[in-house]
Amino acid sequence: MADTITVVGNIATAPERGSTTTGIATLSFRMATNHRRQDSTGAWVDASTNWFEVKAYRALAENAAASLSKGDAVIVTGRLRLREWENKEGRRNLSVEIDADSIGPDLRRGRGTFHRTAHPGSPEPADPETSGLAAVGASGGSGDAWATPGSEQVPY
Repeated sequence: MADTITVVGNIATAPERGSTTTGIATLSFRMATNHRRQDSTGAWVDASTNWFEVKAYRALAENAAASLSKGDAVIVTGRLRLREWENKEGRRNLSVEIDADSIGPDLRRGRGTFHRTAHPGSPEPADPETSGLAAVGASGGSGDAWATPGSEQVPY
C-alpha cells in the first residue's frame, strides 16, 4: 500500500514525454520544494530543498505535457514511493517518487485558465443555446459559467 501525499513546489526539469511498451502516454519531471524558516534574528532564510521524481500516465500525462513547463509552480497529489538503488561504486541511494493522481498550477503564485478536454466515448457537451445553459453563461464566452473568467453567476 502506498501513502498519499500532496506536495507544493516548482518543476525543476523540463517535463519529458514518453510511452509504455503498450502505448500508454507517460510524463515525468523532477520537482523541488523549498522550505523557509525564521532564524534567530527573525529574518526568513531558505532551509532545505526536497527533490521528487513525478510520474504521470494516460490523460493526466497528456494534459500536463500540454500545460506545464520547467519553472512552473505546481501542486501534485499522488502515491509516494521510496526506491533504493545502487550506483556503479556500490553505494546505496534513495529515490523519492510520486505517481501523480492530480497535477495543477499553484494559483497563489500565478494565474491559469482551465480548458476541459473531451473524454473518448463520452457524448459531446450540450449546446448552450439549446440546452438552457445560455442564461447561466449570460456574461458571454462559452456559456459555461465555471469556465468563464470573472463570471459572477454560479451555475447551480
